[in-house]
Amino acid sequence: MSQSCVRMEELDFFNFPEGFPPRRGGYGLIHVESGGGRAYPNSALVKFYAKLGLHRYNRLEGTNFELDSLMTFNIRSAASPYYITLVARLPSSGLQQIFQVLVEEERLGYLDLTCPISRPQGTESSKKESTPFLRPHSEPVSATYQDRLVDWPSSIIPWPSSEIAFSDTKRFYMLNESELQCDWISLYVELAICTAHRKIKARDLSNFDLEIVQVAIESLDDKEPPSLMSRAAVIYIAYKDVVKSLRTGEPYHYQAVVRRVINEATGTLSIQGDCWIAAAATALADRGLRSSPTS
Repeated sequence: MSQSCVRMEELDFFNFPEGFPPRRGGYGLIHVESGGGRAYPNSALVKFYAKLGLHRYNRLEGTNFELDSLMTFNIRSAASPYYITLVARLPSSGLQQIFQVLVEEERLGYLDLTCPISRPQGTESSKKESTPFLRPHSEPVSATYQDRLVDWPSSIIPWPSSEIAFSDTKRFYMLNESELQCDWISLYVELAICTAHRKIKARDLSNFDLEIVQVAIESLDDKEPPSLMSRAAVIYIAYKDVVKSLRTGEPYHYQAVVRRVINEATGTLSIQGDCWIAAAATALADRGLRSSPTS
């Protein structure tokens, strides 16, 4: 079959240029080689998107892969899908594995992402673009919440009022000291920062020194109590910017709220979120400017 006759659904968007005809039919992608120390666009975002894909895979498959290095990625302009090829490794054994990750930006300038694909390259599922979920799951999908809030960010989820705080143990699960070290918590905060400030470059990440102070998890599923492993949840994160505090001598306290849903049927990970200075959030809440939580 000639390239001009290739149907879009048959193309391998991770494979450039062999997998698809570039700049043809409106689905041409920009190809970026990320090795060799060369600069490339959205360098901080791509790194965090790669980590998000591994986070999805680890949650679904019970593994602990970490990002070793980026290889290539293919993107469009504006809000774009990111077709990322990367090298991951297992810290326990040093085993390295090439992965393919797809992260889709639903809106530009906000943390509003879906990740339908994260898989080892060369697996059977990598040959079937329509079946990115590695293992069949028969668990029913809850109808009490949406995968994504379609009117995000107008439906920003508020920080609980000081009267409620997180004292309701049936509603909130408070992470203990050791659980605060989970790397996905910092990843969510970094994604909230970098999606809002897209000009941040990979070299700027050395200036990131975020101290996670408190995390609470609220389940979106009425039948599932909140826990560290909740697949549909709102995560409330209080953190400090250590670098700014050291530089100015003043404490910099922030809050972030991230809504995370892993669809039980498809395995697609959806996250939406925002972050702000804690004092500003309190003032907005007192004036009733932040909307109520929505399912």
